[in-house]
Amino acid sequence: MKKVALFDFDKTLTTEDTIVLLWKYARILKKANGFEYMNRIVRGSFGYALERDLKFFKNQICQVIHLFTEEELEEFADYVYENHMLKDGLKTLKELNVEYKMLVSASPYNYLKYFNKYLDFDVVMGTDLDKFCNIITQNNKSHEKVRRINEHLKEKGFEIDYESSLCFSDSYSADRPMFELVKNRYLINSKKRIEGYENLIWK
Repeated sequence: MKKVALFDFDKTLTTEDTIVLLWKYARILKKANGFEYMNRIVRGSFGYALERDLKFFKNQICQVIHLFTEEELEEFADYVYENHMLKDGLKTLKELNVEYKMLVSASPYNYLKYFNKYLDFDVVMGTDLDKFCNIITQNNKSHEKVRRINEHLKEKGFEIDYESSLCFSDSYSADRPMFELVKNRYLINSKKRIEGYENLIWK
């Protein structure tokens, strides 16, 4: 067994949802405008209202990735790291004394992978998209995170040391299944107060 640190990404280590930041970045580079973003939101919301399918909504929002080359997605990671990271979270990540660090996020792996040149996780897990920027299997959220964590650990041949391991996320509701993998649970910038969880304010 190993002492493991599990981290969510959006609003845990960043100030905003990164897919929203990617749309803003597209506007900065004049690759998209506000109308295009709102059009995707409306289409996604309409589809969700009809089908109750959150995957359809996310597929719409992720279409912005088509506008970028791989080099530009890497530059986006640079931009977010320089302007939209929570410095307290970065400090905690750097100073943690653990054997294995895992970044487990619902953000698309297409750009999430480029953050690791700064964050130095042992593994990065994001939502996998196909060439059309649609979710391949499941959005990497809630119980899907746990499934993929367990699958990865099985491949690596070790288990999480429950007593000494840690989990950091801004969302109790979304990440409760991941929190339950460890004893030491930290809610980041959350108004919720849950027994067994420690609240941290990161800026």
